Amino acid sequence: MTSGFVRATIADVAAAAGVSRTTVSVALSGRGRVDPQTRERVRNVADALNYRPSVRAQRLRGGASRTIGLLTALPDEVVGRDSHLSFLFDLAMPLARTLLEMGYSTLLLPPVGDLAHLDSIDADAVVVIDPRESDPIITRFRERGMQVVAIGSVAGVDANGVVDRGDGDAEVAIGHLISRGARSIALLSTAEQHSLAASLRRFVSERGHRLDARLRLVEISSASGERGGYEKTLELLAADPSIDAVYAPIDAFAVGASRAVQERGRRVPEDVMIITNYDGPRAQASSPPLTALDLNLTSIAEAAAELLIACVTDPRPEQRTIKVANPGLRARASTARATAERSGTLLSGTLPPGM
Repeated sequence: MTSGFVRATIADVAAAAGVSRTTVSVALSGRGRVDPQTRERVRNVADALNYRPSVRAQRLRGGASRTIGLLTALPDEVVGRDSHLSFLFDLAMPLARTLLEMGYSTLLLPPVGDLAHLDSIDADAVVVIDPRESDPIITRFRERGMQVVAIGSVAGVDANGVVDRGDGDAEVAIGHLISRGARSIALLSTAEQHSLAASLRRFVSERGHRLDARLRLVEISSASGERGGYEKTLELLAADPSIDAVYAPIDAFAVGASRAVQERGRRVPEDVMIITNYDGPRAQASSPPLTALDLNLTSIAEAAAELLIACVTDPRPEQRTIKVANPGLRARASTARATAERSGTLLSGTLPPGM
């Protein structure tokens, strides 16, 4: 026995409205020239019959998938699989929700090692998180004629649109450490110049000399993950015992740094404070829990969606850019140090003017 439910077809709507199937298609799509009264009649009939256009048929006719891909240019080793998945979902959900309201679905893609795997992706556009200079992932998609939006600005990125996060992450994180008394800060960055690493290097170059603290930028291969943060921090502490804070934007590096500090017999945060960017499982489960940034992922996702739709519906040769606000802060035990220096002198707790 069948359920008795029969889905209305475009032929049913055409017959009931007294028009051709082509007229129904044009009237319901909102495109093309149709008499306003006819368009209204067709829509009323379609509603009465509970007609829903075939998404597959629409895609075949229009040559568009109405799908947006989302992936990160960072490899698994940078942030670890669990943290990576969490970060992608935290960004993907507001992006997918916004795009769905605009009639697009979102395809979440894992990090890729073999770029040939990207050739099978059926999407109208792609969002690439934290690209590196002249990123081959973006190049690969662009060669296929796809629109690409990058989250993160870096030299040589050939994207149609860029969500520019500026140097806000470094500004907030380093400013917090200085406000808690840090005077010698180690910065653990990736050797690969993704947008996150490039922005940190730019911050140090342009603003570092204006701070009431010494910054030491070191670079670690992204493939080393937590082990790299651990080994580099051991090396730094042995060479320079004055280091009293570590800023590691990548959470795997930060967790490794915390372990190294404590193995050296130093306390977190009393002797060395630690802060990272992503407030995910790694930061929260670390001992002590790590202070992290509130990256405003919903605002970033909404900006990316706005750029995507603009690029897909109105392609242009020039690159579009949207700037997003600085992140917030989620302070935890890893930076919960009193603001007085060891000598008892009270710190101002502020960055120099203009920061």
